[in-house]
Amino acid sequence: MSPHSKFATLVFFLSFCMICCAHFQPHHIVEHVNHLDVPWTADIHDFDWTSLDKFVGTRGHLQQLDRKSAFSELCKKEEYKNGDEGRNNEYEDFDARNHWFECESISHIWNQGNCAADWAIAVTSAINDRICIASKTKIKALYSPQKLLSCCHNCGDGCKGGYSYSAWQYWTKRGIVTGGEFGSSEGCQPWKIEPCDHNQTNQTSICGKFLSETPQCDLHCSNKNYTIPFNQDIVKGKRVRKSCSCQVRREIRRRGPVTATMRVYEDFLTYKKGIYQHVTGKYVGLLTVKIIGWGIYRGVPYWLAANSWGTSWGENGFFKIIRNENECLIEDYLTFGKVIL
Repeated sequence: MSPHSKFATLVFFLSFCMICCAHFQPHHIVEHVNHLDVPWTADIHDFDWTSLDKFVGTRGHLQQLDRKSAFSELCKKEEYKNGDEGRNNEYEDFDARNHWFECESISHIWNQGNCAADWAIAVTSAINDRICIASKTKIKALYSPQKLLSCCHNCGDGCKGGYSYSAWQYWTKRGIVTGGEFGSSEGCQPWKIEPCDHNQTNQTSICGKFLSETPQCDLHCSNKNYTIPFNQDIVKGKRVRKSCSCQVRREIRRRGPVTATMRVYEDFLTYKKGIYQHVTGKYVGLLTVKIIGWGIYRGVPYWLAANSWGTSWGENGFFKIIRNENECLIEDYLTFGKVIL
């Protein structure tokens, strides 16, 4: 065999190994997690593991710090200082889906497709819930993340990622409009990104290798059958704030869900059910999610949250994560705002 042929064979072998390793990596993670005594179960999801940037689009500067015990002590002091310790203990289990069952947006799971739009979807979804709650369930329409994704130029770069706090601020200045899922005729601006089909992971299919292009900003209703003018459909907010985990529980049960930004590792993509805590896998990026409640299961406190990867992931699109331990720094960046009606 000639040196050139040997080199070509070596390149082919290394490429094959890289593909195999990428393919088998989730299997190794699932097997490892499920053999440990942890409060969650992993499973295989048909993600394209060669390109994970489309799943985690939040930008920021959260650093990995070893401060879990100090964080818990701070939370206890804040509860005591604000006289909220007893009230919080009365609500050890809270699920916004049940408390405001008429607000269907709380139970709605978006599918971001091949677009790293978690930062826009989580913020819009939390605002949507707060609009319904603030209106005393009179406004039940679904609000679309499309305007935030395409028109907030200070938020980042659309499907390539953005800043969730900037998304909240954009809402206070420019507002959001109604809109349903991809392909629907609901609201002013239905979502324009085709949803992921997790059974198809080749390069050209949905959930394939390449990111979707960000749709152009359109300050008109794309749904021609929608009768309310664009400017009259806009809802804005005010007073965007951040909060610690103990105080945010009171905020959630009074005014509705909030957003949180968390660090994501490879094992989180294999989450199926239970109370997640990071076990293994490389750091992938930052993800913004919507916190809708909390609880305790078998002595383990948890947050209840909504993701934007469709209903085939996790517990029908929702997940639980350990609470009061600042797991994956999820308690560092809890954000909300007040609706203007």
